[in-house]
Order: sequence, then structure tokens, then C-alpha cells
Amino acid sequence: MSTPDPGPTTPDTPDPGPTPGTLPLTDRQWTASLSDPALPALPDLLTDQVPGPLGALVEATGGTVTAVAVSQVTWWPGRSATVSWDAIVEGGPLAGRATYVGTTLEAPEGATVVGADDARVAVWRVPDDPFLPSLSTVLQPEVAASLIAGLGGQLTDPVTRLRAYRPTRRAVIEVTGSGHKVYLKLVKPKRLNSLYQRHLSLEGILPVPEPLGINTDLGLLAMRSMTGATLRDTLEDPAGHLPHPDVIAGIPGTLPRLDRAATVHSAIEAAPRVAELLRHLLPMEKERIDWLEASIGTDDVAERVPAHGDYHEAQLLVENGLVSGLLDVDTLGVARPGDDPGTMLGHLAVWHTISAQPDRVAAYASALQQRWETTLDARDLRLRAAARILGLAAGPFRVQQEGWPVETSRRLTLAQHWVEAAHEV
Repeated sequence: MSTPDPGPTTPDTPDPGPTPGTLPLTDRQWTASLSDPALPALPDLLTDQVPGPLGALVEATGGTVTAVAVSQVTWWPGRSATVSWDAIVEGGPLAGRATYVGTTLEAPEGATVVGADDARVAVWRVPDDPFLPSLSTVLQPEVAASLIAGLGGQLTDPVTRLRAYRPTRRAVIEVTGSGHKVYLKLVKPKRLNSLYQRHLSLEGILPVPEPLGINTDLGLLAMRSMTGATLRDTLEDPAGHLPHPDVIAGIPGTLPRLDRAATVHSAIEAAPRVAELLRHLLPMEKERIDWLEASIGTDDVAERVPAHGDYHEAQLLVENGLVSGLLDVDTLGVARPGDDPGTMLGHLAVWHTISAQPDRVAAYASALQQRWETTLDARDLRLRAAARILGLAAGPFRVQQEGWPVETSRRLTLAQHWVEAAHEV
């Protein structure tokens, strides 16, 4: 079996072009230089100066932005852009350090919107997200504790922490108190009941977080915490007791087929949209991105099986060498047989490049790949891993990682190796 690795580019593959880091631009300048004719507001959102929408929001309260930096970007060219900024404000009620968000998405009634016509932007200070209007309320410890008590839980001396936040879409709040921990997941109200029923239906079948109940008015699902560390953290701990690879490889085959389960879009199906974004981010890599998109091809696998939909090392909790939890079952549905395995291998391949324990990660990933390739089409599996890596190539830009153009280029090289390995089969 040929296992892909993040080695040097081979002579038979497209020239990756100049290394982004050699160009006379800082990361912030590079981000600020990006544009999208269909989204005229984008340059003002990505500027390395004070963004217009943020400045307008702060100035309306009598304050001044004294420092600002882009911290997170979700951009789909021609469609929408949502940008987060870390900013320091002096004067007025917004004074202090905070995170702010601006989005080109059509905002709900009551949101603060600046600009006109195609350059309209909704802007807010976190946690005052107009798309998730209950977020700021639920973050208040007393409110969170009261909600949990109403669902049968009990916490004293509560402390809340925003653990995950995707502006406009969802948030997860950790509530700790009296030695216990509860997670509150906020989603769009229309998704709440199906999410709750999903957790209930999986109890006793899979180790998923136990749901305490829902609050339909707030769009909130309460869940008990689970024991264990993520598989990622366990891989990073040289003394961590890892589950046998057969266990991790076998989990996708144990997933139940849910009633009215949605079809999970594959990384191969997403590749054209991802490639379009990458061409905007790194135009000097256009030839290689085009080659990757064409080589990955279209997804013509007809078979559908139950799938997690986002199966990777941070979604599994591990304790004493056993899997103690499976997280984020929101995406559970039906997909191609190679989708979950390809996602796991793609994530591990990327994690291998930044891990403090690369040999440990590589060995575990190789063991998983060998097991999956005994039952799945090896070429298809490797292409799905390549497609997932292609999707992860935009990750450094999304979180504005230092040196993101260089890191994105490296991930393109990694995806290229997996495509080459697929064509060797």
C-alpha cells in the first residue's frame, strides 16, 4: 500500500508557483488586498485599517476604535462574507477590548446595518448577534443556571464561557458550577426540535451527549458533559492510551440509519466551491488549484450509508483507551461509504503537519488507512481525503493564522500528494 506523505513536490505534478511568503506583503496586507466584485463591501471588511462598518458602529456611541485586527473570516466568493475583528475602543459604552462582527448576509429586523445597496453590512459586538438574539442573555450565569434548573439540572455558583461561536449560525456555552458541567447549544429555532430528537434517538446506541431538554423560545438545547479527552489531545499526549485503530475505523459502520436522514454533501461535491475561494486567496496557485479540482473530479458514487458527516479526531472523546463520546451529531445523515473515513484521514494528514507528535499521528493514521483500504475502494478513499484536505487549505485564512498564505500553499501540496497516491492505485 502506498501511503501519502507531506514530502516535496514531484517533477510530474504542476509547478506550485512562487512561494507566497516571498512576496513583499505582510499577512494583514495580503488579507486587505483581497476583493470580490460581487461583494463590494469586502475590502472594507478586510482592511488593515479601521473597517468602515465597525467605525460607524463605534462612532455612533461616541467612541473611537484605537486598535483592530481581523481575527476570523467566512467568505464564499460571489455569495457572502462574514468577518470578525478583535478591537479596542476608547470612550462611550463600548469602551474596552471586544470582538465585533460584520456580515453581508441579509440581517434580521432590528440589526444595526450600515452602508447602502450592495455594500450593506450588519455589524455587532459579540455576544449581541442579531441572528442569535438569545446569546447575550444565556451567557448571563444566573440566566443559564435558571434555564438548566427548569430542565431538571442543578448548578450553584455558575460560571459561563463561550466555547464555540459561528457568527449568525450557532454557539455553544459551557456552564460550570458545583462540580458539574452543562453545555448549552444555541441554533436557529427551526433546527432545534430535530436536533433534540436526534440526540434522544441515539441514546443507548452511540455514546452521545445526554440531552437535558430544549427551550424553543431561545433556540437552546441543554446537554450534560461527557468524560474523556478528544482523540486529538490523546494523540498529542505521548502517554495517552489510544483506542485500537480497529475501533475508530469501525465506528462509521455502527451508525444507525435515522428516519428522514438528510444527505450529507461530500468533500468532493464541495471541491469546486472551495477551489473558487482558494483561487481568490492565492491567484499565483491557480494552475495547481485547477489541477486539483479536475483531478478530484465529480462524485459519482451512488451508494449511501449512515454517516457522521464530520468524522475527525476532535469529534471523538477517549478515556482509558475506549471511545467515551461522539460529538456534534448535528450532521449525522447518509453519505458515501468513503466520506467519514476520508474526512478522518484528511484531518489527520493536516494535523500531522502541525502536531507536536507527528510520528505518533502518522502511525495512527497509517493504521486507519490500512484498515479502511481492506474494505473500501482505495482510490476513492484517497480522493475523498484529498478533497477534505483541499477544504482545510482555507482554514489558515479563515482564522487569520500567522503566515496563512504559506500554510495554505503547503496544504495544497499535501492534497496534491493524496491525489497522486489515488492515481497510483
